[in-house]
Amino acid sequence: MADMTAGMHEFWPHVLEAVKNRRRFTWVLLEQHTEVLFYDGTTLTLSAPNQGIYDNLVSSGSYDVLDEALDQVLHTRPGVELVVEGGTPLVLPRSTPEGTATEVRVSVAVTTSETSSEPTEAATYALRRVLAQTAFLMHEQGNSQAAALLADVEDVELVPGNRFGDWQDAVLIVPPYLVPRFTETVTAAVQPVFKHVAGRHGLEIGGVTAAPALPDIGDDWRRILQERLAKGGASNQASRTRAKGVAPGLSKEGFVFDSREEVLVYEALKRAQAALPEESTISIFPLPMGRVGIGNAWTPDFLVTAAGRVGIIEVDGPHHYKRFGADTTRDRHWRNSGIVHIERILVEETSADADLDALVRQFLIRLREYR
Repeated sequence: MADMTAGMHEFWPHVLEAVKNRRRFTWVLLEQHTEVLFYDGTTLTLSAPNQGIYDNLVSSGSYDVLDEALDQVLHTRPGVELVVEGGTPLVLPRSTPEGTATEVRVSVAVTTSETSSEPTEAATYALRRVLAQTAFLMHEQGNSQAAALLADVEDVELVPGNRFGDWQDAVLIVPPYLVPRFTETVTAAVQPVFKHVAGRHGLEIGGVTAAPALPDIGDDWRRILQERLAKGGASNQASRTRAKGVAPGLSKEGFVFDSREEVLVYEALKRAQAALPEESTISIFPLPMGRVGIGNAWTPDFLVTAAGRVGIIEVDGPHHYKRFGADTTRDRHWRNSGIVHIERILVEETSADADLDALVRQFLIRLREYR
């Protein structure tokens, strides 16, 4: 058996360039995650660092792209072995554009009893691991807001990045109420970290977006929907408490919150409440539903009563940065409807309990002294 490995090392950059011209996704997998081990003129042996590379080559149909590139550069179509973690060879058939069968031999750490669904399951596991590692990296980089949002992601799906399928975009599946919190600022911070982590797992990700989780429905969905439509769409505390699929950590003492930052503000208000004398304390109403004078039904984040006065606290995320005019108008309608004091706390101000306690104390002082 002739050893033509040295020659293949010289040709390999040209093979990769031919692959790149056909499909960038395949090129990334091969260029970044494989190396030439041996070539004898009939079989090309490559190495890969982990099972994820194999899974993605199989599920994406990348073998055919490599086969065509080898034929272009070498004028022959050798068999291909992919050695992953020293596993035993697994022979897979492949159809070429000419319609002839080409045998691709893959060495992987699997058994012959695996079914065709295994690559999909492995890819799903890899995606969820990418999500978890991205969340931890975001936290370590000091972006606690993005990390907290990623912790609430229910699943990750891949969709074609363009109509040719040259790359894939990641879609973060989240509870519907969280979608607006994945602003352009948040996704711009998450995307490069997610792409980097995905690349370490052999996945090429183009973009990252958020989409609402699909509702769980049964055959009687029409009846249930009609009942809900008849009751109206108000999202008061009663309906929130009965809601299914509440994210972990967003339910406290029978109340359901929209974000972890709201939970932190609630805890700060409770601390302030506990520190006040019983005859001069406050009441806290998280996310109550109310109708304002213009006829709209709105839900403030917190309604607080103190000394015969009523105030509102809103917890503002990044999506409020471009909504100054809309928030100002909303606040004016609150005042015109009898709520004279509105405080807006930025999510960045909720990271330290001491700072948050100070903000709550200042709010209560202004609420009691307001004339």
